[in-house]
Amino acid sequence: MAGAALLTRPACAPAGAAARIPGFLVPERGLSPGRGYASPVSAHVCPGRCRWANVTLPSSRTRRPRRRYRLLAGATTALTALVTYIVVASGAVYDQSEAAPGSPATSSVAPSATPTVPVVPQVVRTPTLGLSTPTLADLDRFIEVTGTTPEVFDVFEAWSRGRPLDRTVADAVAARGSRLSITWEPWDVDVDRAQQPTYSLASIIDGRHDAYIDMFAASIAEYGHPVTMRLMHEMNGNWYPWGSGVNGNRIDEFALAWQHVHDRFAALGVTDVEWLWAPNAVYAGAQQLAPLYPGDDYVDAVGVSNYNWGDDHRDGWDTDWMTFGALFDESFAELRAITSRPMWVTEVASSNSGGDKAAWLAAMLAEVAARPEIAGVVWFDQVDKARDVDWRIETESAAAAAWAQGFLARPAA
Repeated sequence: MAGAALLTRPACAPAGAAARIPGFLVPERGLSPGRGYASPVSAHVCPGRCRWANVTLPSSRTRRPRRRYRLLAGATTALTALVTYIVVASGAVYDQSEAAPGSPATSSVAPSATPTVPVVPQVVRTPTLGLSTPTLADLDRFIEVTGTTPEVFDVFEAWSRGRPLDRTVADAVAARGSRLSITWEPWDVDVDRAQQPTYSLASIIDGRHDAYIDMFAASIAEYGHPVTMRLMHEMNGNWYPWGSGVNGNRIDEFALAWQHVHDRFAALGVTDVEWLWAPNAVYAGAQQLAPLYPGDDYVDAVGVSNYNWGDDHRDGWDTDWMTFGALFDESFAELRAITSRPMWVTEVASSNSGGDKAAWLAAMLAEVAARPEIAGVVWFDQVDKARDVDWRIETESAAAAAWAQGFLARPAA
């Protein structure tokens, strides 16, 4: 799906293809499917950088020099332990804005709702389950309703913003115990079309964006937490400026552009990054994946995007209700023919058109838990306003229950 504009990106079919392609929705003119979203980061709020309060309990073996103080000491110990319990149980955190003079100042942005579940999972489970929501407030609402904290939170960042990592968002994600994933898009999202010569693959290879790339890489290093970079996703489609057969791009230029960005990070010593190469689900007429792959030396994980649109007719094309396997297995096979890198479902969601979202979600979670080749799944928990499709889980009680059950039923890693 698209970046800051939150454009949904189904697997698209080329112009002139048969009018009924199961499971695929093709945008008008083959470009820019799904419009009308607000920026996923402009409305973000966060609680600032947080730390757990460190409370040292008096040792039970400490001897008091005078007997008459033993009762008081015991009461103090009990009171301190009770206070500590209340602080931890309530999720209270240490606010660095109250630190001693000279400490770094923190953001004054008002916090969103405090998550109602522990932010650090007690058990590491597989596959990893992540989420993409428009704002942090939406993430916290999801946490509250489902009683789970997604282990990955994905945001979209367009190069046209020309800014470093948004620490307001990044610090809030870390405070919730989640890993930050950035879908990094070389385009001007306000233009919202594939023909953008400023962001051609050749412009990246030639170094015309190096100053921005270096600035963003430095901000990732300053963040101090591992980050996933999903760079130039869905490159086998024709709806982005870095896509195949558009914007003056040659097929061989994609891998070169990817390698150039990767090498800029490496030259700056920014190595705590997972590079995630994630095409759209394969479809008739799409560019083959192998010529677009940068190589294992430049890729840490691979992934694929697809959606169960259900029984519907949109943008002149019919779609059918499809199972998880029908949506992804062909793409998984093509990925496995290229690399053995860990494999993700980088975008997925289901509608209710022609079926039941909650049942589909439950079946998907059960299936991915039983397929060790799938390293992780990111659910696109947003609304496609242009097509009036609500992909969200937390707004439907049955879907929220299905997610919670599947989240907790995953096997331990």
